[in-house]
Amino acid sequence: MDKIIEPKGKIKGVIEIPSSKSYGQRVLACALINKEETIISNLGISDDEQAILQLITDFGANISFEKEKIIVQGNTKVRQSKLELNCNESGLGARMITPILSNQNIPITLNAKGSLLNRPMRQFDEILEMLNVKFKSNDGKLPFDIQGPLVPRSIQIDGSLSSQFVTGMILGYVASPLLRDEVIEIINPTSIPYIELTLDVLAQFGVELKMDNNKLQFDGPYTLKQTNIRIESDWSSASFFLVAAAILGDVTFIGLNIDSKQADKRILGAIADFGAEIIFEENSIRIIKKENNPFEFDATHCPDLFPPLAVLASFASGISRIKGVSRLKHKESDRASSIKEELNKMGGKISNVDDVMIIEGIHAAKSARINPHGDHRIAMASAIMGLKSDGVTIIENSEVVKKSFPAFFDFLNKLI
Repeated sequence: MDKIIEPKGKIKGVIEIPSSKSYGQRVLACALINKEETIISNLGISDDEQAILQLITDFGANISFEKEKIIVQGNTKVRQSKLELNCNESGLGARMITPILSNQNIPITLNAKGSLLNRPMRQFDEILEMLNVKFKSNDGKLPFDIQGPLVPRSIQIDGSLSSQFVTGMILGYVASPLLRDEVIEIINPTSIPYIELTLDVLAQFGVELKMDNNKLQFDGPYTLKQTNIRIESDWSSASFFLVAAAILGDVTFIGLNIDSKQADKRILGAIADFGAEIIFEENSIRIIKKENNPFEFDATHCPDLFPPLAVLASFASGISRIKGVSRLKHKESDRASSIKEELNKMGGKISNVDDVMIIEGIHAAKSARINPHGDHRIAMASAIMGLKSDGVTIIENSEVVKKSFPAFFDFLNKLI
């Protein structure tokens, strides 16, 4: 479905950002391996969250609903002779759940849909066989055939492709009844804040793990505790509207946790360097357009910020540089190329040189028809850029935003 974005001279409003899908999926994974009850409030309705909720239900977790809360009674022992599960298009879900499933001694098939079927997962081929798991992939990609039980031992994990593999192995070890004193060492770590977010969620379930010099010391087996947890608002979703406020207006954001472990909270640093005014008020953050300075930013550990940062830099009065392009190859699209191709259609001046995205600022975008390449963040970035355009922006297949932010366009329409 096409979505038409009309330009706006300025924007003003109050936005309460929905819950974090990254946080929510981690909570659901922990709830699955928790023998005690987990009470979850403020879980989002994105495709990824709903996919993992359905997956843990199919795995055997008992799910009930009470007013606005979800109550999960986990399941650590499957009584079926075999099991088939699907994580749809959730890359985080696939990488979290695979090591957890590896603790079962029955054959399990994990499948997926869409672009996730083409995203690389070869690390599991290398790691899981070392841990006594019978594992077969489709040439390093989904679907997977898995049969455990996983036998933990001290290992090294290459974190250069994605921190999600590290998160998955952490959860797989915590779920293992065979775990004793073992160490996971992370080589070439990237997206460290996402690993810290995993550890933060585990701490709320009573499992305290610390990362010291890129090493995690385990002392299992672990027992998770009964937990009542509220999913905090999503800095990743907020980043697009924070950028919109910085380039066009005066917007107040409710519900964002300034002490959050979410990596994308760092967007505030770029917005400050850009020259917007940031006002921290009680339970809210207000962003007011002031200046439009070029900036430099290292997004190696928060690659999901590239699309909104590219929009922000496109309206700076000079040349901005964003480091970490190598982290974008295997997202929902080849995101570095998609950003360049689609935003340049709108008059952007974006080039990728080695590991750096170079953006020369423009005064206003141009009317264009955008192909998001099946990537929710490309669709959202194009929409925000279209707010400061000389004509309408048409976004094809706009429904891709449902992957992370189903109400994105509704929020956009609330700004005046």
